[in-house]
Amino acid sequence: MDDESGMVWIDQVDDWRLPLEKNPHLSPRFRARYSVVLARLQSAAAPGSQQAARIEAQICPRRAARLLVDLPILSVPAPRADSSCALRDLLRGIPDVERYLAEAPRLLQTLVPLHPSREARLLPGGAAFPQGVVALRWQADSVEARRANQRIVRDLVSSLDLPGDLRIAVQEECELVNTGPDRDPWALAPNLGTTLEDQLRGTELAPGRRAKVLEGLRVMRRAMLEVGRVWQGFAPRNMFVHDNTVILIDFEEVVDAAQRPERAAECLRWHRVFFADCLTAAEQHRLFEVDGAFPEPSDDLLLDADRFEQALLGAETVSWRQRRELLEQSAALEGRHLRPRCGHDEEFLFGHELGHFWGDFLPAETEAEIFRVLARVADPAILAACMEAFEAAMEADICRMLTKEALGENESENGAARTETLTTCLAAAGPGAMAARRMAIADWYERLVIDPGWLVDELILALESRPEGLDNKQLGGLLVGSGADRSEHEDTLRDTLRVGLDFLHRAEDGEPFLHHAEPAELLANVGGPLPVAGVEMREVLDEVEEVIAKYSISQSHPGYLAFPDSGNAVAAVAGNILSPLLNQNLIAVDRSAPVATFIEIQVIEWLRELLGYPSAPLDRLRGLKDVAGLWTTGGHLSNHIAMLVALGQAFPEARKRGLRALSTQPAVVMAGPIAHYSHSDAAFHLGLGWDSVISVEAASDFTTDPQAVANALANPPDGLTPFVVVGVAGNCRTTGLDDLRAIGEICRESGVWFHVDACHGGSLIFSEEMRERHLVGIELADSVSLDPHKGLFTPYPSSYVVFRDRGMLTHFSRHEATVLRDDCWDLGLITPFLGSRGFESLATWMLLRHLGVARLGALVDGRNALIHYLDRRIADTGLFVRLNDVDFYRLSFVLCPPAVSAGLRRLPATDRARVARLISRYTAELNAQLYTSGQVCFDEHTLADLDDRVGAGAGTGYTIMAACPGNPLLTREHLDRAVGRLLAAAYPLAHQLTADLVARGWADEGVEPGVSGPAGWNDVPR
Repeated sequence: MDDESGMVWIDQVDDWRLPLEKNPHLSPRFRARYSVVLARLQSAAAPGSQQAARIEAQICPRRAARLLVDLPILSVPAPRADSSCALRDLLRGIPDVERYLAEAPRLLQTLVPLHPSREARLLPGGAAFPQGVVALRWQADSVEARRANQRIVRDLVSSLDLPGDLRIAVQEECELVNTGPDRDPWALAPNLGTTLEDQLRGTELAPGRRAKVLEGLRVMRRAMLEVGRVWQGFAPRNMFVHDNTVILIDFEEVVDAAQRPERAAECLRWHRVFFADCLTAAEQHRLFEVDGAFPEPSDDLLLDADRFEQALLGAETVSWRQRRELLEQSAALEGRHLRPRCGHDEEFLFGHELGHFWGDFLPAETEAEIFRVLARVADPAILAACMEAFEAAMEADICRMLTKEALGENESENGAARTETLTTCLAAAGPGAMAARRMAIADWYERLVIDPGWLVDELILALESRPEGLDNKQLGGLLVGSGADRSEHEDTLRDTLRVGLDFLHRAEDGEPFLHHAEPAELLANVGGPLPVAGVEMREVLDEVEEVIAKYSISQSHPGYLAFPDSGNAVAAVAGNILSPLLNQNLIAVDRSAPVATFIEIQVIEWLRELLGYPSAPLDRLRGLKDVAGLWTTGGHLSNHIAMLVALGQAFPEARKRGLRALSTQPAVVMAGPIAHYSHSDAAFHLGLGWDSVISVEAASDFTTDPQAVANALANPPDGLTPFVVVGVAGNCRTTGLDDLRAIGEICRESGVWFHVDACHGGSLIFSEEMRERHLVGIELADSVSLDPHKGLFTPYPSSYVVFRDRGMLTHFSRHEATVLRDDCWDLGLITPFLGSRGFESLATWMLLRHLGVARLGALVDGRNALIHYLDRRIADTGLFVRLNDVDFYRLSFVLCPPAVSAGLRRLPATDRARVARLISRYTAELNAQLYTSGQVCFDEHTLADLDDRVGAGAGTGYTIMAACPGNPLLTREHLDRAVGRLLAAAYPLAHQLTADLVARGWADEGVEPGVSGPAGWNDVPR
C-alpha cells in the first residue's frame, strides 16, 4: 500500500483496538481481527454510528459491526445476573431462548474459531459468573456418552498422585437447555477463560508452574495407559489452569484400549499433534515417553480411511503404518516454526493453530493438497515462510467470516476462500516460489495485523501473475508499459521496424521480390516443437529476418506486377504500426474505443461523399441509426455483409424466422464469368445455396450485360425471386468496369437491391477524370464495397462496405430500441460477423489526412499510366495475345506467337480446343519460370476469351498471365527491365510451342486450364 493510504488505514485499525481492549472476553488475536473488520466497515458509516459502535465494541463487536452498516440489533431481555443466580436459572425469563442464544456473541477466546457446528456462544453471567457463561450445542445422541466419559475421567484423575498442591479435575458445573423437541440441546457452563494451549504458547505460566502442570499431565497420561482408558480429548485446548487446578472439559470420546486398541493407539498419536506447537522438544519427550509401553497395532492392519486420508491417498482403507506416518508428519507440520524474520511479536509460528483451522474450515481435498506439498519441504526456512503465507490467508478468511456473520450473510461453502486460492497457488508454483514471494514483502508483519486480506491478495497476485523465474524486471522486458524498460522496448521496436523496412527496400540491394522455396522446404524451415522456455527477442527477430522475411513476397518490389496491393503509403503503414500500440477495441465506445469509434465513422462519411452519397458532418449524426457503413477484413466479408443487408431488406421476415419462413427462394443475379467468387460464397454461407445464383452472360469486354440483367429480373427461373444484382466496378480478372448507371436504373425500376463490388475500382473515386469516365452511376448503388488494401496503397487488411441509406445495419441488432436511440455509438451492435476488432480504420484516416483527395487522385492517375505503358510494350513484342483492353490497372495475356495464332484459326473446332490447352501449358510454364526466379511476378488464373482474341473460339478458357503494376514508385526503367526478362524467358518457350505444334501436326499434349489464383476461383465447377 502507498504511504499515505497506509498511514490512514493503520490509524483507523489502531483506533478500534482501544475500545476492543476493554472487552475482556476476546483473545488478543480476535481483538486484532475485529479491529480490521470494524475499520473496514467504518469507511461508509455515519459519524453517529461510529460513536455508538465504539461503545458497543467493548461488549459485543459483532453488534458494533451491525451498527456501522445500519443493520438492526436484536433486542432481547437480559438474563438474570444477581450473585445468587444458579446456572440452571440463568435463562429464565427469556421468551425465545433459541433466538437469544443464536444472537449471542461467539466464543472468541481461542486463537482460532471453534468449528461452526459447535455454535459456541458466550453469554453474560453477571455477578454469579463474572467471566460469562459458555453455551455449546451438543448433539442429543451424544449426551449420555459424554456424561459416562466424564465420570471415567473424573474417577481417573481423582486418584492421581500429583506433584505438590496441583489438582486435576473435570468441569462439573454444566446444565443442558432444551429449546425444542427437534433441536439439539445447548450445554451451559461457566467460562473458564484462556486455554492451557494458549498459556503454553506464551509466557503466561511461570517456568515452575509450567513444569508442575506438564508433570501432572504426564502422571495423568501414565494413569490412562495403566487403566486402559484413553481420553481422545487429551489436548491443551480442552484444559484450563485456575490457581493450582487443571480443569478438563469436552469428554466426547474415551476409548477402551482393550476393546479398540487401534483406536486407542491412534488417539495417543493425535495427542502428540494436539501438543505439537506449545511444547519444547524436551517437554514433548517427557510428556509422551510413557507411551512407549503401550503396544501398537501391526503395521499391516487395515483401517477405514477417513476423509482426509481418502483425499490424500485416494483409497478407502489405510494400513496402520500409513496412518502412523501421516500422524507423525502432521505433528511435525503442526509444530513450532521459527519465523524467518524478526518483527513479529512471537518468535514462533504455531503450526497446530493452522492445522486446526484447516481441519475445521477446509474441504478434505484442500487440506490434503496443503499437506501433500508442505510435508515434503525439508528446508525449515522455506516451510516457515509458506506457513506464514497460510497464516495470513487464515487471518484474512477469519476476518471475512466475522464480517459476514456480523452482517447476517450466509457463508458460502467456500468459507476459507483465500486459503483455498493460496493452496492452488502452492500446488502450481511450488513451496520455493511461495516462500520467495513471501520473503519479498518486507513489511509483512506490519500488514498482517492491519489488513491480512490485502496482504495475502498481493501474495496471491504475485504467485498467479508472476510464474516462477519471472521477476518484475524480467516482465518489464517482456511486456511494453514499464517505464524503466522503455529504452529497451524502443530499441526492440526500432530493430523490428528496421527488419520491415529492409524487407520493403530489398530491391535496392539487388534482392528478388521472392526467394522461392517449395512447400516442403518452407515446412522444414518453420516447423519445430512447441516453444516451452522461449528465447531472447533478438533471436526471434533474427529468425524473422532470416526465414520469415526472406521467404515472404514483396508486393511493393519493382519486379512484382501481380496485384496492385503495394501497401506502401507511409501514412497507412504508420497507421498499421500505431493501431496495435493504441489497442482500441471498436466493439464499443465506453471503455473500449472512445475516439477510435468516431474516426471510423468519419472515414465512412468521407467515403460516402466520394461515392456521391449524401454525407454529413459528424456532429449532425445522431447515433448508430445514422452510421451507414463499416470496416471489414476484406472484400469477401464486405460483399457478404452487403448481401445480408439486401436479403434482410427484401425479406424482412427472414430476420426473425429464418429462410424457412419464405415462400420463395431468394436469388442473386450476377455475371458469372467476371464476378468475384465472394458473391457466390456469400449465397452459400448465408444459406441460400449455390443454386440461388442466377448467372448472366458477360459482354466481350468483360463487363456485365445490362440487358441480360434486365431479362433475368423480368423472367427469373421458376421458384427463384431475385433480391440483389451485383455490378462490378473493376472485376478481379481484367478490371473491366460495368455500365453502373444502366444497371442501377434497371434495378431501381425492378425494385431490386443494387450492390456494386468496387473493391478494385473504388480507388478511382479519388481521380475526378477516372470517376467521370468509369464510375458514372455508382451513386445509384444501394451498397458499395471497396478495398483500400487493393488500390489505395494500404497494408492488409482494409475494406469497407458503405450503404446509400442510413440505418441499414441497425436491422441486424437484437437490441432494436437501443440502436435507434440518440447517442448510441457502440459499433459492435451493428457489425455482422464481427465482434471485437482493432483500430484498422486509423490507417485509412491517416492516409486521407496525409495525402488528401488530390494527391491520392494523382497517384491513381499515375498508376494508370504505368499499365498503359506496359500494355503497349507487351503488345509490341508480338509474342502474346492480350485478352482485354486495359481500363485501369490490369492486363491479361497468354503466350501465343503469331504463327500459332494464325494457324489456330484454320483448325477444326476440336483441334482448336487442344491447342488452347497447349497454350495454357506453355503460358503457365513461362509464368512459373519468372516467378520462381524471383525477378518478375505476374498473376496467374483462368480466364475465358470472351472476344475470341486468341482464335480458339469465344469463351474458350485459358490459364493466363496478368500484369497489374500497383506501386506508384515504379518507373519506365523498372517496367522495361520486367519486359526484358519476360521476353528472355518467353522466346525459347515460344519456339518450343511452335515447334511442338508443327511436329505433332497440332496434336494435343496440353492440359486443362487449372485454377491457380483467387481471380479464377469463381470458375470452379459446382
